Amino acid sequence: MLLPLQVTKNVTLLGSEFFNLYLVKGETYAIVEGGVSGITYPFLEQLSQLNVPPEAISHLIILHSHFDHMMVFPTLKRRYPWMKIVTSDLNRAVFTSERIVAKIFEADRKITLALKEGGIISTAPDLQPYAFLPLDITIHEGSVLDLGKGMKIRFLEIPGHSPDCIGGFIEDEGLLFCSDGAGFYIPPNFFRPNYWYRLDEAEKSLDKMREIDPEILCRGHYGAAIGKETVRNHLHMGRQCIEDFKAFALEKINTGWSVEKIAQDVNLRFSKGFLELFPAEENYRLWRLLVQRTLEHLGIEVEER
Repeated sequence: MLLPLQVTKNVTLLGSEFFNLYLVKGETYAIVEGGVSGITYPFLEQLSQLNVPPEAISHLIILHSHFDHMMVFPTLKRRYPWMKIVTSDLNRAVFTSERIVAKIFEADRKITLALKEGGIISTAPDLQPYAFLPLDITIHEGSVLDLGKGMKIRFLEIPGHSPDCIGGFIEDEGLLFCSDGAGFYIPPNFFRPNYWYRLDEAEKSLDKMREIDPEILCRGHYGAAIGKETVRNHLHMGRQCIEDFKAFALEKINTGWSVEKIAQDVNLRFSKGFLELFPAEENYRLWRLLVQRTLEHLGIEVEER
């Protein structure tokens, strides 16, 4: 995937294949999604290629508060303090917690090291952790950000992957930013669920996106799905992989598998793509959490750990 990539007349895909950022052009510019700090310098070079000066960027939009969707923004905010950080109302508590913010910066440090060791990047900003993360504008279901020249982003709440996950819809372009709210996709045809928060909310969020029926679906990883049928298939597969995982987890529990054994199995089979850059123990923790969320939804008690 060669970047920058023009998705529509007013939306450009930046960042990397693994960690996507989107430049939205109105009277001013907004950056949607914030990637990891390791792609900060390539991202700034991409802006230079597009002749977009930093002073033209007014808003930095965080669609959910996982570290791999927001860590270019600390450098931008420090360098260009006029840029306003926009995110869910729910993130006031997250961004003002010194403990949570420290974990966010530590997770970013680990993935930056993995990107360097893998030869994917050569250098990255030396981030000094904030005691708290700045937050300028909070959004919720129905909030609208008007960038001028007819470019309006209407926000919708799509929890499931995380409680704070927000989508952004540009109606005039039929384009929906879904972040990680539509399941996890790895090209060419691998789908798996990613409801770390709640399975039922993930299902409702997918149904909400299907009702919108967008022309373009802009993911947080691996770029954009373009064309109604392609998007419909993506959202269908996002929903189907949840059903498949529910059936799988139930079958294994009924045949005597423990939560740990199921998690080990899916960790080996599902830790693909950029997830291979994450520490193995972190991937296992996430898969165990997914198994727990699934069994909770099915009414099967599991021991918290």
